[in-house]
Amino acid sequence: MSTRSKPRPPGTLGHVDQVCASNKGDPSFMLSLARGLQVLLAFSERHVPLSVSEIALATSLDRAVVRRCIFTLEQLGMVRGLNRRYVLDANVLSLGHAFFSSSDLVLRAQPLIDALGDSVRTNASLAILNKHDIVYLVRSQSRRLTPHSLGMGSRLPAYCTSLGRVLLSGLPKEELDAYFKQVKLRPRTSYTVTDETRLREALKAARRDGYAAVNQEVELDLIGIAIPVSVTGFHQPLAMSVTVNPRYSTVNEMKARYLPHMQEAARRLAAL
Repeated sequence: MSTRSKPRPPGTLGHVDQVCASNKGDPSFMLSLARGLQVLLAFSERHVPLSVSEIALATSLDRAVVRRCIFTLEQLGMVRGLNRRYVLDANVLSLGHAFFSSSDLVLRAQPLIDALGDSVRTNASLAILNKHDIVYLVRSQSRRLTPHSLGMGSRLPAYCTSLGRVLLSGLPKEELDAYFKQVKLRPRTSYTVTDETRLREALKAARRDGYAAVNQEVELDLIGIAIPVSVTGFHQPLAMSVTVNPRYSTVNEMKARYLPHMQEAARRLAAL
């Protein structure tokens, strides 16, 4: 089977490409809308200013089609020109905001996550799994811990985060096998586990123990512990985490120090 014929994760350029091909000739399928989304996804996969030619190369679209998409997106405030190159503009955030504002879970969870963060005096988060990443739905940020903020909608690789390992550990075998076939296990730090066998063992342990702990695998001087969370009426699996600088705690100490607070917050969230 060729690489192109393999199923691609939803929300990627490859996935949109496959959907366009499978719906070719269907009068109900809006090809122009799909092409506009392909152009937007080209920015999300590159993270740098792009020229029309670079977007055309990334999307396999004709440059004239790309120019029309860029012009339309620029008029809508989704894209901004920058010396004959283009970047995403602030209005594109409205697409993600629509999801968060429509979710009652975010409104219910924020006070509880804030309270958890206050009680343990460090970062606390609630996240879901999306493609190969975890996506933060709610986050309480401690000023003393990290110089940068990861807010709602921020993404991190699932394989090297405590949140991600908890969420991956709950996947059916077929979905987990598909994940490992598609994901690129790159080292984020010198501590990052990138061996599939070791990661699968870590996921088995998380499923068995009911929590996952990670030691400086996504960022140096940051360790984390996460647990699964179940909320009535929310269809996606959730995970809750606490992260801390290893100066304040060790991975071995985290279970006794933070797990009871997290479990109580999870119970309160499930009861709302």
